Amino acid sequence: MTVKDELHQLVDRLEDDEAADALDYLRSLAAGEETLSPDEWAAVEAGEAQLARGEYVTLDELRRQPSE
Repeated sequence: MTVKDELHQLVDRLEDDEAADALDYLRSLAAGEETLSPDEWAAVEAGEAQLARGEYVTLDELRRQPSE
């Protein structure tokens, strides 16, 4: 069985909403795009908000922290 044959079999077992997510992902792969999940986007946005509030440590500060 080829990889594509196995992929076809897996797709046939997916529910419609799962198949839609898989299709979106495969389209992004075919287009050469990298995508993030909603949870990953939320983590990025949370990090950006922390930066905007000044909640960060510089590399020099991190290097000065004692090792555990």
